[in-house]
Amino acid sequence: MTARSDSSRHLRHFLLGGVPLTPGAWVRTAELGAALVAAVRIGRVFAASGLAAALAEMPPVSSRKPARRDTGRAAIFCARSAGWRLQGLLRTVTGWHRCLHESLALVAGLRTLGFPVEVVIGYPVIERPDNRDELHAWPALGGTPLVGRPDSSRTNYLELARYPGPGTTAVRP
Repeated sequence: MTARSDSSRHLRHFLLGGVPLTPGAWVRTAELGAALVAAVRIGRVFAASGLAAALAEMPPVSSRKPARRDTGRAAIFCARSAGWRLQGLLRTVTGWHRCLHESLALVAGLRTLGFPVEVVIGYPVIERPDNRDELHAWPALGGTPLVGRPDSSRTNYLELARYPGPGTTAVRP
């Protein structure tokens, strides 16, 4: 084992508090290409045709990596890591910085990787100083936001909706 992979293993162990990673849950860099293609595709559908069309085209959760279908601490760690890397690629390739646009794209990419991720849309709990009402969207695995500051969305926003809904969680072979 190289010093870099050994350091990475120790860091993951520390961050997970001793919870072991399930084999197959970690997303390798080579897998991000397919996720980026799915993300860009959904982003383009959303930009051209709106939310309903993007949700209709949302890929089902891939069944190739069953270890990623969990919603435990290790799966969230792996999904968050993949989400941050995919978000960086998306912003580099497309320049998107709108929360709903980016969240839909990230959900499509992460579902392609096998994580049962959903887009959550919420309303701010605390009134803004400028009195603007503004909704926010973020990708979540279970009740945990995957990008942005950990737990910020859960405490600052009241959840209004989750997409794709219960009827659209099919698993692709």
